[in-house]
Amino acid sequence: MRQRLRRAIGGWRAALAVGLRPSARRMLLVSDGREYTSEQQFAPIWRHRTRLRRDLGLAIDWLPLDGPIPSSLSHYDLVGLKISFRRSAEAVASTARRWAGRGPRLVYFDGDDDSAILWPALLDLCDLYVKKHVFADPADYARRFIGKSNLTDHAARSAGRSFADDIIPASGGIDPARLGALHLGWNVALDDRIAGLTVWPADAPRTIDICGRAYVAPDKWLLDLRAPAVAALESLPRDWAVAVPRERVPQADYDRELRSAKICVSPFGYGEICWRDFEAIMAGCLLVKPDMSHIRTAPDLFVPGETYVPVRWDYADLEAACAPFLADEGARMAIVRRAQARLAEALSPDWFVARMGEWLERADRQR
Repeated sequence: MRQRLRRAIGGWRAALAVGLRPSARRMLLVSDGREYTSEQQFAPIWRHRTRLRRDLGLAIDWLPLDGPIPSSLSHYDLVGLKISFRRSAEAVASTARRWAGRGPRLVYFDGDDDSAILWPALLDLCDLYVKKHVFADPADYARRFIGKSNLTDHAARSAGRSFADDIIPASGGIDPARLGALHLGWNVALDDRIAGLTVWPADAPRTIDICGRAYVAPDKWLLDLRAPAVAALESLPRDWAVAVPRERVPQADYDRELRSAKICVSPFGYGEICWRDFEAIMAGCLLVKPDMSHIRTAPDLFVPGETYVPVRWDYADLEAACAPFLADEGARMAIVRRAQARLAEALSPDWFVARMGEWLERADRQR
């Protein structure tokens, strides 16, 4: 109730800021609020709601998923739906059917960390299916994955990890012909955590050559993605100042660590992209990360040699990838500054309003 009231007040303020002009479109966001990182997909919508109202005529309201469908639904042009990945496929499809075909265009916001599509049935029930990042080759959606995603599949095939007892033992196998509703939205670079950071100069004094927080407990499947990174980091030349910590630290200590490092190695996690990628850029680190060429995302801070440095998924080339930038501080800072500039642009209201404008045009065409 408190969250609903806070968002209602925000809507009134947005209306007052633009002189109470009637909105051209109304969107109702509906979610269960169960997964914080997924809910953050809505963060830039709330953050820029006044500009969205002023520039696009878009007014935004929110409703908890488990509440009744409002009698005022016909007043909305769009319904944006978000559901926790922990719910069953049957429950999700049933929920989507409740909202589909009632007048407003139905948009599903997939806030999962990975690039896969967990519930293919939503592609047929929704007018648009918005993801944070998508496979660069649509044919990859036809692949059958062990576990929830291409990353669990990689862990299974490279390290023999079993997902037979996982809540999602297999996924994929989607006919690319069903992808007409798939739409690339925006990634976690626009989350509140990143928007609240301060840019740290690339040329600030730095005492750590390379840092990499890649360690995970042995009972986690992420170990199969991270262990090669830890091994590669620990085998780097001894005359390099390398930090490979295994213990958790307070956020302030972590931020200081990044601001002290020239290079940050950021491995994959539950998805390809994480906050650390953008925290590193904001801290003035050169981002080094497994090759990202298999996905498309926005904002795209993963342009090889321009905004990040790619390495193999097994990290066999980590030393060779980092050495030139430890030897040439100018080259390192040039990439960092380009990445910081592009991230700053993406965090601006103008960038997001333009992105939402494209999204609304696509939604109109899907009708």
